[in-house]
Amino acid sequence: MQGEHPNGSAPGGLSGFARRVWIATFIVMAAIGAVLLLWVASRVFLLFFAAVLFGIFLHTVAWAIGRVTRLPRGWSLGLTIVLLLILCGLAGWLLATPVSKQASQISAELPQALQKLQAQLEQYSWGQSLVNKIHSSGGLSSQASGIMKKAQSFFSVTLEGIVDVLVILFCGFYLAATPELYVKGFRRLVPRTKRARAKEVLGEIGGELRHWLFGQIVSMTIIGLLTWLGLFLLHVQASEMLGLLAGILDFVPVVGPFVAGLLSCGIALLKSPVLALWVLCMFLAIHLLEGHVVIPLVQRQATRLPPVLTILAMVLFYLLFGFLGLLLAIPLLALTLIAVRTLYVEDVVEE
Repeated sequence: MQGEHPNGSAPGGLSGFARRVWIATFIVMAAIGAVLLLWVASRVFLLFFAAVLFGIFLHTVAWAIGRVTRLPRGWSLGLTIVLLLILCGLAGWLLATPVSKQASQISAELPQALQKLQAQLEQYSWGQSLVNKIHSSGGLSSQASGIMKKAQSFFSVTLEGIVDVLVILFCGFYLAATPELYVKGFRRLVPRTKRARAKEVLGEIGGELRHWLFGQIVSMTIIGLLTWLGLFLLHVQASEMLGLLAGILDFVPVVGPFVAGLLSCGIALLKSPVLALWVLCMFLAIHLLEGHVVIPLVQRQATRLPPVLTILAMVLFYLLFGFLGLLLAIPLLALTLIAVRTLYVEDVVEE
């Protein structure tokens, strides 16, 4: 038949098939390269995401200040930064002296308290076996000093940590100053027919992250104040330091409150086991209140995260990216759930 290829295929069919194969191969290799680049530059991606959260915070506070004072956005953003610097400086000035004093007091009293605890344990048979095991591994004092050294190295200021904080601060400031520039740049990567939907999805993601972030700040403040008040009423040492630590660690659900409660119970145990039991009951009551009252009230407009997915996300991001991944696991999970709901469930499944 005229125009038919000798092997039975249409003219140019083989070249068209080869072109499609090359295009598909290029797309697959590009996707693999993007994943590998994201994996290698995972720390940069996490820092950028932290800067986005900080930028959302600055933009929202500046918008609220501008709405009250009728100032332009640039002036309201500058006023926001000045107020934050004053607030941080005031908090540091008020808390630096008592927190450092309490930390030094705990370090000085720790060896005597450990000896007292060892004497109490040796009164019981199970306590004697426990003390013997501890002595065989280097002694209770050496174990405690090792833990204290690890804690000090964890909270110590390093050059890498300073650089990370500066990157987050400056990138967050520029994102808050001109958010339209970056949103428009991202939308131009999307096909023209999908840009309206991309703008809608970005707005929904930004709103959900804003509600989650401010709800988390309110929850951290309440937990920190309640922890400080409870420990102060129970006459536990370093109540200001432990309240501040409990508020900060509450940013990481499940893990943060557990660490703060364990540390507070350990300090209370150095004084008496009964006091440690009271501190444990106090922490259980505070976090029952947080789970059933505080979070439902302050996070009503934010995406409710399933507990199982929350725990699995924290474990996964910690194994992949370390402490920074654990710190940002919950907002990353919220972003993922919003993207899946909007881009897959609503645009693909329900369509």
